[in-house]
Amino acid sequence: MFPHVSNANYLTLIGILVFLMAGMLMLSRGDSLLDKRRSLGIISILLGLYVAFWFGSRDEHGYGDTIFYVINYNAIDISASLSAQTVDIGSEWFFFVIGYICRLSGMDYHGYLTVIALVYAMTAVFAAIRFDPSRPYLCTLFIFSSLMFLGFGLNGLRNGMACHMILLAMAFLLDDRRITAAIIAFLALGIHRSTILPISGIIAAMTVLRDRPRIALGIWCAAIPLSLLFGEAITNIIMSLGYDERMTVYAGGELEGQDEFSSTGFRWDFLLYSALPIGFYFYVNIVKGLRDGWYNVIAITYMLANAFWIIVIRAEFSNRFAYLSWFIYPLMFAYPLANMKIWKNQSTMAAICLISYYGITWGLYKFVWNYI
Repeated sequence: MFPHVSNANYLTLIGILVFLMAGMLMLSRGDSLLDKRRSLGIISILLGLYVAFWFGSRDEHGYGDTIFYVINYNAIDISASLSAQTVDIGSEWFFFVIGYICRLSGMDYHGYLTVIALVYAMTAVFAAIRFDPSRPYLCTLFIFSSLMFLGFGLNGLRNGMACHMILLAMAFLLDDRRITAAIIAFLALGIHRSTILPISGIIAAMTVLRDRPRIALGIWCAAIPLSLLFGEAITNIIMSLGYDERMTVYAGGELEGQDEFSSTGFRWDFLLYSALPIGFYFYVNIVKGLRDGWYNVIAITYMLANAFWIIVIRAEFSNRFAYLSWFIYPLMFAYPLANMKIWKNQSTMAAICLISYYGITWGLYKFVWNYI
């Protein structure tokens, strides 16, 4: 049922869907994208389920962190009750609970990988449905064609699923369901503690910086010379804090055979990539003169979290830090396209944006990493 999981196969599938979606948009009337009639999101849900089961069907070898998930999963002692397990509420307890329940139910590692892939994909889908209730498949395709979606679906899945839970929490905040959002964010911390960074960014964006996006931009810009001048020293300080042992591992380059952009040094190419949605935000905000409180929150959170990555950009495997902002990347484009009147022929322009967005992802895989 599922083809071999590979960059080429995945990008081909998403590419077909992107061009189909673009064609539908171009054939629709100019402002139909902004129609506020709610959709059930069936297409998005089916796509999310397919991707999740596809990722879960992969072999345990050859996908970086996958082998570690499998080893740790097989090591869970189901002869002891959950209460007897060594689970510290200050650690990533929720990820362990998921694994324990899967082991207790008799799942093999494929079932376990499918469960966590379902959390990864479906939290993003349900967030897309809430952010773009009329055309959720547009937002879903922006998410699924993002640069790191495939990478974190196969390698770094725990980081990815925690970040997508934060995406869902943001979607509930959009509807002023703060208690639900807080619970989801708490569970995300129980999967990957590094999500404290985007959570802090959201809090700052909703309070002191909500109407001050230029301050967030100033922080983002200041992070560039700060990284160039003091990046290594700051990275060493972060390593010494001991908040998350993986930060020391990632920053110190103690993993082998891992991620696609694991080379060290100041990555001007990825800095430019990170700047694209910021440029789009200020085009909408300043050039077009459009204001949206939630677009401000999304953009400010992205800029603050991305500024942290810029400071530690020299760290090996810095994609683990980058994803703490890049999981918001697709929203920086999808949200205004679906909710703000930017152009007269918005549907056609959205199609062009989606194709260009996918094209950047494909181009980086093809020409920068040579992975397809």
